[in-house]
Amino acid sequence: MQRALARAVLVLAACLASHAALAAPTPKQQNGISYVNGGVGEDEQSAMRAQRGDYNLLLTFATKQSGAYRSDVQLDIMDTKGNTLLSAANSGPMFYARLPAGTYRISAAAEGKVFKRSVRIGTALKEMTLHWENDSVDDPGLQE
Repeated sequence: MQRALARAVLVLAACLASHAALAAPTPKQQNGISYVNGGVGEDEQSAMRAQRGDYNLLLTFATKQSGAYRSDVQLDIMDTKGNTLLSAANSGPMFYARLPAGTYRISAAAEGKVFKRSVRIGTALKEMTLHWENDSVDDPGLQE
């Protein structure tokens, strides 16, 4: 009886592990920048959070008043010269990137509203949330 119970637990654990692996968004690369995009649904959000240690820029897109996540954001990350290094349509609600140390310009657009932020990436993790209601689209300055 104990052997059958142990087998059932192992099968259940394997099923849960494979389900979590299926929920994990696939990392991608663009111009040498690794990134992962997703977080639609609880399973995918958990899978994204499990990967957060692999990235140094964590972006979350949401609607401020309702708290609803957004997954329809056009995201562009540019260098200080204005060259687009990464461009991703239908981003969100979570977007993680691994960038070399430096200063970058982030442009995130949805519903005709474009957020522009400057961010300095160093050794510390940088996390930002952009809200699409009652949040100023004006650049608040360099985000340290």
